[in-house]
Amino acid sequence: MKKKDTRKYSLFAGCLIPSKFPFIEKASRSVLQNLGLELDDIEEASCCPNQMAIKSSDEALWFALAARNLCLAERKGHDILTLCNGCYDTLKTVNSRLKSDDKFREKINKMLAGFGLEFAGSIDVKHIVQVLHDDVGPNAIEKKVIFPLKGIKCASFMGCHVRRPMDHMGFDDPNEPAYLDDLIRVMGGETLKYSEKNSCCAGGLSIGRKDDVVPAARRVLHSAREEGALAIVVSCPFCFAQFFRSEKEIQDIYSENIRFPVFYLTELLGLTFGISPGELGLPMHIEMSTGGEKEFINTLLGEGVDESFFSDKVTKEQLVLCAKCKACVDDCPTAMTTSDYKPEEILKLVIEGRADEACTREDIWFCMNCHECSQECPQGFGMVKLIIKLKNLAAAKGIYPEAVGHRISELHESGYSFKMDEKIREEMELPKINLPDVAKLRKLMEEVEEDSEKGGK
Repeated sequence: MKKKDTRKYSLFAGCLIPSKFPFIEKASRSVLQNLGLELDDIEEASCCPNQMAIKSSDEALWFALAARNLCLAERKGHDILTLCNGCYDTLKTVNSRLKSDDKFREKINKMLAGFGLEFAGSIDVKHIVQVLHDDVGPNAIEKKVIFPLKGIKCASFMGCHVRRPMDHMGFDDPNEPAYLDDLIRVMGGETLKYSEKNSCCAGGLSIGRKDDVVPAARRVLHSAREEGALAIVVSCPFCFAQFFRSEKEIQDIYSENIRFPVFYLTELLGLTFGISPGELGLPMHIEMSTGGEKEFINTLLGEGVDESFFSDKVTKEQLVLCAKCKACVDDCPTAMTTSDYKPEEILKLVIEGRADEACTREDIWFCMNCHECSQECPQGFGMVKLIIKLKNLAAAKGIYPEAVGHRISELHESGYSFKMDEKIREEMELPKINLPDVAKLRKLMEEVEEDSEKGGK
């Protein structure tokens, strides 16, 4: 079978992206289609499968499942485009072996014959960075850029599985990869050399040495920040997961609030192309993040804040006085407990008209609504009023801690933020609770939501 139009590809999203980071798939589909590429989905494809788990435990199974995926893609007649270094490694390795080893190909085809499949070797396997750089081209990408990075310093991180072994894997220099840097530069960004640039993300340590995963991520992130990077850009979901998830762990273990934005390549490409954050799936990314992605996006897009944030309850004049006074901070239980709570920084952002940025800060959720500040405030105001307003703004954007999400879900499900356990109440000989009509309650919730969307107070 001959390959069809080279502007068409069979998309292989793998396992990790669809299951944990679907916003990466959404951003990638949006960007690739914006560049005029057509994507076919591979029906009934399985895991690539994963090298660290499957190849390490059963190499024969690893070869057979990868060969099956290649055969399914051959039916489409298009090269495979992968979004994951691991998927690229597996499919590229097996594709190369089957094409070059006649005896091995015959053995695999005998296994697949019973499933109506036969490996023909008619397609290639390509990584998304390779497609963007070689097939689309930097010049074509640059023409799409509407919101350039304007010299923003970015740390590129290609990862390892896409580069080695060079004899059949690499499309870039395995020791000094340049493709990802080239793509960042055509977006208008500045790339940096940093000591851990060509390291492994060490996500694979989660199988055999889990305790060393976070220290490895911390080492890479510190290395990038020390050279002045404002974000790290990756082209692999495992690298993304390693850095993205580790930021919270770094804070818990080392008491370091890194707040370092982590972006998959197509997320940044989409933003510079002028594709809306919603179309790129970024609200979900931001909701899951403890980094500074929202602030980075605001800087890139130049998004300001609607002055309607201020009202007779929260005026700019009040906040200016608060910034000068700070009496409430001295008596705040949270401020006395954690140094990560920075009410003075929150105030500054709002006064400067950057409430959208303030509402993405993790520390607004540190406020316990205890109203100690209201009691101590010379104005009778109290920071809690501002914090609650910011929390409302954040929640309306879908940005809130996991615990808040659980409470909201429980409220919608049962009418209570903490679901009642009638069995325990019965054991304690407490009266049965007459639960609310949840359907009616939800209707009221919907009416409140509609009123809020219309600007109701």
